[in-house]
Amino acid sequence: MKKIIWLAFAVLAALWTGLVALTLQLTDWVLATIATSQVPGAALDTSQWAAPAWAAGWLDPAWLQSLQGGLVWAAQGLNQVLPFAGSLGTLISVVGWIFWGFIMVGLLVLAMILHWLAGKREQAAASPGRQVV
Repeated sequence: MKKIIWLAFAVLAALWTGLVALTLQLTDWVLATIATSQVPGAALDTSQWAAPAWAAGWLDPAWLQSLQGGLVWAAQGLNQVLPFAGSLGTLISVVGWIFWGFIMVGLLVLAMILHWLAGKREQAAASPGRQVV
């Protein structure tokens, strides 16, 4: 029984380690891709855009132009922030491996408790039973 417990621990530990390593590598890749990308629209000529016909009767054209300017400003700001995403990879990796460690400690404690309980069960099976008179 003890061998099964430790074999299950080893398999779960290997699966958990592989999952965390794969997830962190994918996260690094995504962050690196985000860091090298640019949001389109930051240098667009906004004068070429015309408001849709259905919106002309509902919305003020000046309001639509200010909305358009705000969206262009947000795209420009986002392009300034995106390169910082690449530096988040290290922080996320550290947090990810700390989380991995907590789960591994939990698995190890569980395996040790099960090992101890299996030993108590073997002891109880090996000792002769008491007779109550």
